[in-house]
Amino acid sequence: MSDSAAFHEIDDAVRKDELRDWWKRWGTWVVAAAVLVVVAAAATVGWRQYRTSQRAEASAAYSDALLQVAKDPAAARTALESQAASAPEPYRSMAALLAAQLREPPDAEIAALVAVAPTLSAPELRDLARVIAAYKSVDTPKAQEMVAQLEPLAGPDGAFRLSVQELQALVAARKGDVKRARELWSEIAKDRQAPQGAAQRAAAMLNLYGAPEAK
Repeated sequence: MSDSAAFHEIDDAVRKDELRDWWKRWGTWVVAAAVLVVVAAAATVGWRQYRTSQRAEASAAYSDALLQVAKDPAAARTALESQAASAPEPYRSMAALLAAQLREPPDAEIAALVAVAPTLSAPELRDLARVIAAYKSVDTPKAQEMVAQLEPLAGPDGAFRLSVQELQALVAARKGDVKRARELWSEIAKDRQAPQGAAQRAAAMLNLYGAPEAK
């Protein structure tokens, strides 16, 4: 055997001994780390599946509650309040919003909508709760105050601008300011982006209140 070959064998033996010592010291941690990665990956997949399952269950429960609303509002409200406490989003917020609308009498419904609005997950749902509360308050002494609070939603890009305009027109009409009410209804009726239902309601109100007499 040549000196070179002998040195290679000695070097290999040393490397093997070092590797063996290293493995004895760190091998368990390497295996544990590898297992941890696998478990973490499996947990991530499992969590996603669990969340998907949760959402499917929440969707089914919300649909069942909706079907109950017409038949048994009290039972539907109980089911929705339970979902509002534990269901994943967006069902938690939707259930909370609908449960508030099932409160009785009207004053309790309005108060529930105002109270639940800040707790809802999406800005659109928060605004919707406030708009519904204002609609419910139209025939109450609080109408003007509640509609005034919706003024920031009346901008040209607001999702509920037409609803706010309708409310403003109703409040103006009830105050006796028919001219202002007709101006608002006319804006809605002429708005090309207005949904057909909103435009038809505005036209009907314009006919109902009639044109102000010329003086």
